[in-house]
Amino acid sequence: MDFTFVSDHLALDFAATLTWRTSYPIELLAEPADLAAWVTQAGLTDRPGRVGRAALDRARLLREAVYRTALAAERGEGAAAADVRLIREYAAGPQVVVALKALGEAERRGGIDQALATVAARAGELFGGDDRHLVRHCAGASCTRLFVDRSRAGNRRWCDKLSCGSRANASAYRRRKSASLPSEMAPPSPHDA
Repeated sequence: MDFTFVSDHLALDFAATLTWRTSYPIELLAEPADLAAWVTQAGLTDRPGRVGRAALDRARLLREAVYRTALAAERGEGAAAADVRLIREYAAGPQVVVALKALGEAERRGGIDQALATVAARAGELFGGDDRHLVRHCAGASCTRLFVDRSRAGNRRWCDKLSCGSRANASAYRRRKSASLPSEMAPPSPHDA
């Protein structure tokens, strides 16, 4: 499985591994192998090692705490104390270590627990700093992805211009086109002859 990384923040991309939450949720971390693939594709660790069901359950707990905290940040509300505590507890563990192998070549060392600790630490940095004010919810019709709006004007609307943005633009075009068709397609009136 290929994962999408468009949230402009690792923790929010992690939270998006459960997609379309309000309409038809799709669990992207269905199996332990999916979690191993995500941490590798996210560039967290080169070899996460064996990932079991318990690690997958821990990852999902962290993901949901991150998602709820991101929603609170986006709404300008306070985060649930239990979610803040969980993120802090995960972040307290040893994190992935980046080791320089040669110029232009690094190795990311750590298993799944170190990868989760790194995600939690990044979430803590996001939610504990000023960037929490930049967390936005995608304007896509059913999209539940959150992202960091680093646009100059602060008006980014979609998690990804190529997916949600493109769908929204195509839908708006179809609405405009269908609204203009009846008058253009109308048969000529008898008075026009």
